[in-house]
Amino acid sequence: MSSLRFVSERCRTAVPRLFVCDVDRTLLTHDHVLLPAVSAAARSLHSVRLPLILASARSPVGLERVHADVGASDTVCCFNGAWIGTLSSRTTLKEARLDREAALEAMTLVHDLGGSPIWFDLETCFVLESDETVARRRTDVTGDRLQLINTLNEAPKAPFKLLATFPEETIEASVTLLSSKFSGELTVAQSGPNLVELVASGVQKDVIAAFIAREFGLGSKDVAAAGDSDNDLGLLCWAGLAITVSNAKPHVQKVADIVAPSCDVGGLALAFEWVVERKSAFVR
Repeated sequence: MSSLRFVSERCRTAVPRLFVCDVDRTLLTHDHVLLPAVSAAARSLHSVRLPLILASARSPVGLERVHADVGASDTVCCFNGAWIGTLSSRTTLKEARLDREAALEAMTLVHDLGGSPIWFDLETCFVLESDETVARRRTDVTGDRLQLINTLNEAPKAPFKLLATFPEETIEASVTLLSSKFSGELTVAQSGPNLVELVASGVQKDVIAAFIAREFGLGSKDVAAAGDSDNDLGLLCWAGLAITVSNAKPHVQKVADIVAPSCDVGGLALAFEWVVERKSAFVR
């Protein structure tokens, strides 16, 4: 495995007191596998009393297996920040659901654009029968509970997020159109090669990271953050130390202080190990 690439002077002075980490294609490989080296390195954060907060587009259900394997804090950020709470008890600390009517309109537009949308509540996600095959490719990975509905109006309440799958050749145009259509109502961000996340306006990982940091009595300068995609940009720009992986998009790498090797070779393990060494040296 190649080494870390340090691209900012902040690496010389940063001593993180909290680590906020994205999951898919950062902590996990492209095939959603948690490599043993990454799991062990994440757990080593305990040795220097450095809490690890998972900040993901996933639901609480979708985080459970990963959370247990890396020994993360019980406080988690789900749906890109639309829900923050304790994973074990599902106690809500902060939440922001989409407006129901806007969500229904967005679901319809996603279909019109050739996409397949999923409606996420806290414990269950809902999908039209016509989109079941595409949806199960997602839920088979995350473990989310999928419930089929016949019409959009059968979806309950207001969702925490919509997840839309698009063909890779149309996703850029679809993101542009959705962003324009729902400007001021929804936050639209690409989170994978063919995935688009839609959450309530103002819901972003950096906003939630700041909320969590305040709960620890910390500010942005005390936080290390890792992520790889557009929905992580705000978080990386906010954090005192921004870490990404070499599989991240070029414009994401540009805002990072440290670039680790690809998620597919467990590159984030090196970042965790470096942070532990920094923290250990500071404590001594």
